[in-house]
Amino acid sequence: MADIVIIGGSIMGSSIAYHLAMAGHAGDIVVIEPDPTYEWAAAPRSSGGVRLMHGLPENIEMSRYGREVYKDFANLMDVDGEPGRFDFKEFGYLFMVSGAADTAVIEENWRVQTGLGVKNDLLDRDGLAQRFPSFNVDGVDAALHAPEDGFIDPHAAVIGFRRKARSLGVEYIQDRVVGFDADATKVTGVVLESGRRVDAGVVVNVAGAWGPALCEMIGMKVPVEPMRRMTFYFETRDELEEFPLTKSPGGVSFRTEGAGYTAGWTRDEPGGFNWEVEQDLFDKSLWPALAHRVPKFESLKVMRSWAGHYAVNRMDGNTIIGPWVGGLENFYVATGFTGAGLQKGPAIGRAMTELLLHGEYQTLDLSRMSYQRVIDEEPLIETGFTA
Repeated sequence: MADIVIIGGSIMGSSIAYHLAMAGHAGDIVVIEPDPTYEWAAAPRSSGGVRLMHGLPENIEMSRYGREVYKDFANLMDVDGEPGRFDFKEFGYLFMVSGAADTAVIEENWRVQTGLGVKNDLLDRDGLAQRFPSFNVDGVDAALHAPEDGFIDPHAAVIGFRRKARSLGVEYIQDRVVGFDADATKVTGVVLESGRRVDAGVVVNVAGAWGPALCEMIGMKVPVEPMRRMTFYFETRDELEEFPLTKSPGGVSFRTEGAGYTAGWTRDEPGGFNWEVEQDLFDKSLWPALAHRVPKFESLKVMRSWAGHYAVNRMDGNTIIGPWVGGLENFYVATGFTGAGLQKGPAIGRAMTELLLHGEYQTLDLSRMSYQRVIDEEPLIETGFTA
């Protein structure tokens, strides 16, 4: 019997476990995770970005807390008394737009961000060219630059939370949830692939892109599904200045990564798991777009590539967090991060801990992100930069 069963031990599950353990409830928790290497989990395959370049105050504040945690991560997650190294690299974010409508959007984003104390810069075409001389700024009317945004090692973040939670006494079970026991009002336990059953007072589903299928098992409908996102790492023989994560009009993005760069393309794809990497996509579409924006990328060479998955919220692209409103009262979810899960992981851990222990949010009100908006069919729309 566990007071709280957490399904999924990647960034969300381990952050929730850590925050609950720090609140004195380590012995009440069981985390169910089928793969402790996290080979296919979304977070370790992500870019590791932590940005305050959002259009909703809740997203800004969640990422702000994430940045605070990650900047002190080595100390916070220390287990042996000698903190390791965990770098937060402030490469920044840059969002370029063209046209009056998109320019108006990032101007409004900038007002929201600066109103909350975020030190972002709104640039016109000339300002952009001066700041990043390697860029071809043709077709760009304005840009939003977030110089203090940055990047972390995503796999190290997941392992750091997990390791710390376990050191505090949280139990992790290597198994897969394949079913639920429930009565008319609540979930009473989870059924595991091994045949084991774990009784539960509360169940928290944070299984990422696999979470919606678990919701389906007990009749909860969430507008979330896995969506592939491909990433390509390349190097070039030409020396260039350090680039932030830059998103061009059209959705192509790139940033500095080690000795080279990574690139991807924000585009809608069919839902479902698909681990195939389309090399032709890079050659036919991404490479020409990259070389147009940075002429010296013409000489690049792709070194490796991989595919990961977003748990994409088809309703509005935003987080769904909290209890199953109108359903089983002790079944909680945190899903639909649509590519921004790693940066929100610390805040989701804190928020879920507050809900479970106190029945309400105490630091950051995320009530607009509850399941109620799904029931009411009222999307919480965010314009501007999307992952």
